[in-house]
Amino acid sequence: MSRSKAAPLSLFATTPKGLELLLVDELKGLGASMAAEKLAGVAFSGDLTLAYKVCLWSRLANRVLLNLAKVPAMTPEALYQGVQSIDWREHVASEGTMAVHFIASQSTITHTLFGAQKVKDAIVDQFRKACGIRPSVDTVHPDVSVYVYLYRDIASIYIDLSGQSLHRRGYRLSAGAAPLKENLAAAVLIRAGWPAIAKQGGTLLDPMCGSGTLLIEAAMMAADVAPGLARDYFGFEGWLPHQAAIWASLIAEAALRQTEGMKQLPTMVGFDNDPEAIAMAFENIERAGLMGKVHVEKRELNVFAPKASDQPGLVMTNPPYGERLGEVEALKLLYAELGERLKEAFQGWKAAIFTANPDLGKQMGLRAKRYYALFNGALPCKLLLFDVEPAFFIDRSPESENERRIHAAKRKAAQLDAGDLAMFVNRMRKNIKHMRRQLARQRLDCYRVYDADIPEYAFVIEVTQEAVRVQEYQAPRSVDKQTVMSRQQHVLAILPELLDVPPSQVFFSVVSKRRS
Repeated sequence: MSRSKAAPLSLFATTPKGLELLLVDELKGLGASMAAEKLAGVAFSGDLTLAYKVCLWSRLANRVLLNLAKVPAMTPEALYQGVQSIDWREHVASEGTMAVHFIASQSTITHTLFGAQKVKDAIVDQFRKACGIRPSVDTVHPDVSVYVYLYRDIASIYIDLSGQSLHRRGYRLSAGAAPLKENLAAAVLIRAGWPAIAKQGGTLLDPMCGSGTLLIEAAMMAADVAPGLARDYFGFEGWLPHQAAIWASLIAEAALRQTEGMKQLPTMVGFDNDPEAIAMAFENIERAGLMGKVHVEKRELNVFAPKASDQPGLVMTNPPYGERLGEVEALKLLYAELGERLKEAFQGWKAAIFTANPDLGKQMGLRAKRYYALFNGALPCKLLLFDVEPAFFIDRSPESENERRIHAAKRKAAQLDAGDLAMFVNRMRKNIKHMRRQLARQRLDCYRVYDADIPEYAFVIEVTQEAVRVQEYQAPRSVDKQTVMSRQQHVLAILPELLDVPPSQVFFSVVSKRRS
């Protein structure tokens, strides 16, 4: 390479959006210097040994790219000349193979296939002129993969040292529906605190394990297994400056660490009610070399519980989240059942739920201690972290829901203009006074205290010994939704005081039309 051996390499590791800060910490732990967070990646410096380490040990990166040059490329001709400024004979043999990848953003050149063709032409023309022969194209396992990122007419030219994306560990051929990529699974485990829990011997249980990705990644962390150890191809293997002795030394060290790490592993068990998912999980666990270390079995969620011998640890799962209304409604029961199992059987444990529908998480009856925003591909998701302790339990009884609704209405009402609320309050006080006279004479235990007396406040309010039931007639579409909401919040906020009842006894609903 046309650089001093002592000079640090300029490297860039790509990662899914949202994992950049975690990757910074991981790279620093591997020995990187000047690691700087960027969008969907981290720029860092180091020697070739570090670059190999990242390829072998990173649980979070997708690719490790070696920056060769940055060149101006406002025109195709400028791009061509910039690529030719690199001596490609230092990187790939004239009879070798290569692949070119081109990405453009906010630049004059917008057509990626055209850009890739121009880069390829610049490389092969250089070889033809110097050698008379040129490398051929191999898009599967090339000796060298060239990546060009064109941003604002500046082309960054890289060699891809990783080859296929590093999230492909080599153990997962069967993924099932809506698979969680391996590096994203590793990220949620790190955020959930699994590495520390594993060191303390804590148990990991996944009640909806699917094809077992979370379990396998957790086991690889706990056993100190390099995630790239089982891969059969890296992008640097056919690259001319590749130092095979350095790589062999790193592989030998990783194999030794794996042998030692496998001797003591915490309990890791996965369950699923789908026998096909369990079969896929078994296959993946076997390919990962974890048979006898990670256990999976078919089991329904309603009997999910730890064994008496399980040391408290982490319940970690990626439950379904639904895309259509009917699916979401059905899944509310699933999340509620998961919450009940946690509260009944897992007090003293940690729990982590990764979902693309965090509103479903509210059905669990547990208050999240913390959450992280992440992405599964382009899909925004949240990782909800729980301490399964009574202090974080949420009472989902109707009375508690009523109380929360009233308190929320009071907070909202305090921020709103009361408008004509005084008319409603005056009418209610007049009705209450009148009804109390009747109650004294007739000994009634159930009565209607308000029946849409004021058109703007279209409510029916009935009082019994057990509850106050409030029904609101659905407003016409011509009425502003914010006005409707404001009136509803004002009424709910004031009713407990007007009727001298606790908020838990005020039940509210909306009816579509007036009753006859």
